[in-house]
Amino acid sequence: MDPIPVAAENDAYEINKPLELIGKDKDVLASYVRKCDRRLLAYLCVGYGLDSINKMALSYAKVAGLTKDLGLSGTDISVALGAYYLGSFFFQLPSNLMLKRTRPRWWLSAAMLAWSTATMCMALSKKPRDLAGLRFLFGAVQAGYLTGSLYYISYWYPRDLVRRRTGWFFASSGVGGIIVGPLCSGLSAIHSPHIASWQLIFLVAGACSALWSMLGPRVLQDFPDTATFITDEERALVTRIMVRQNTVASSQSVRLRQVVMAMADHKVWLWTIIDFCANGATQVNGMFGPTIIASQGFSPVAAQAMTSLTNLMATAGMASIAYVARLVGGSARALWISNAITALGFILALASQSNATRMVALFLFSFASPQPAAHAPAWMLANLQGNTKPAMAAAFSSAVGGLGPLATAFVYRDKDSPTFRLGHSVCLSMTVAAAIATLVLYVVLRRENAKRDRSPADISDLTPEQVLDLADNHPDFRYKL
Repeated sequence: MDPIPVAAENDAYEINKPLELIGKDKDVLASYVRKCDRRLLAYLCVGYGLDSINKMALSYAKVAGLTKDLGLSGTDISVALGAYYLGSFFFQLPSNLMLKRTRPRWWLSAAMLAWSTATMCMALSKKPRDLAGLRFLFGAVQAGYLTGSLYYISYWYPRDLVRRRTGWFFASSGVGGIIVGPLCSGLSAIHSPHIASWQLIFLVAGACSALWSMLGPRVLQDFPDTATFITDEERALVTRIMVRQNTVASSQSVRLRQVVMAMADHKVWLWTIIDFCANGATQVNGMFGPTIIASQGFSPVAAQAMTSLTNLMATAGMASIAYVARLVGGSARALWISNAITALGFILALASQSNATRMVALFLFSFASPQPAAHAPAWMLANLQGNTKPAMAAAFSSAVGGLGPLATAFVYRDKDSPTFRLGHSVCLSMTVAAAIATLVLYVVLRRENAKRDRSPADISDLTPEQVLDLADNHPDFRYKL
């Protein structure tokens, strides 16, 4: 385990001083992290995997007869897909503010139960507007779970351990994708005079996550300093670490100054651009995977089942990105590599004249495109401090970044099948833009670190509250590249 900086009792505001855990403290922290991984992170990951199943249910219902039964056009499906992202956009910031003002375990569990109910209600849709309205509601109530979970993770883990955990968290959505293909394929094979296959898909997806949500209040706990599943020794150590890193959440209220700082920080905007472009590309498989595969000559049932393979590639990509970042020496380098592979996949899809090559391209960008979407938020959270700024920045980045798939929803048109040139061209452009934004951000962070090394600011005349409000502008803070 990497050394973790830890504060002495009398230097709570000295951020990033080179103290390290030694001896027994290493074992205490390792025990604490294992408990959090097995209990809290595991619950959140299963929840996000189920969220992925709920989110992708519409794509699978489309090829299971939804379009025919409701008389939907390609535009109707695009509107329904896009409605989710609009709902998410409008409710991200309010949801994270509520997370700060409520008990996290109840808020996250309630969000999961609400989106599960919205998914099950989609089985009752009679008209296109019913479907679009429920998808908007789904996005609105689900808005707090993703960014709320990311921020919740930062409550519990020291800064140096956050990126790997968020990588595992995002990878769990790919696991959900692996499951949803065979699940929906099996449900599509059920023929009943009482209920359509596409209705079964919505009902089963929603019911699974509704049941899981009921375990949340018992499994999740709010903050390390009130947790009952860790020892007093573990609590004392992690509290010292969190105080030093200015990430103690339980005793701090929403600070308006940090909300403004998050919105005005140009670095947060650059991470948001990366997130927007990456999300646009990575959701191609989730929204249109079954449609793309079916257009290559496979039956609807076979296409549903085969998406488990593309989602397996996505899972591998998301699970490996944190390790790639360590291997190549930083998040920026890892994102450049994944963007290059993604771009290669879209170029291959555009240049291909055969179905087989298009399938290879689909597997290629399904593997690489989720990596920036998974790692950029983790990179951002590892580089932000304060009790409010990370939550607001995560909500803003996720809300605006989540609009990327809204654009994608309208460029993969049925009439462009099987080449989908317009959609692939748009996603290629977004991938290039993400790589450029990553380069700019890398230069900005590196220059800021060098500036602080050359001319550290004097903050000796500031009060403790003023020091807290410096957040990552503290002169001792160094950005991770």
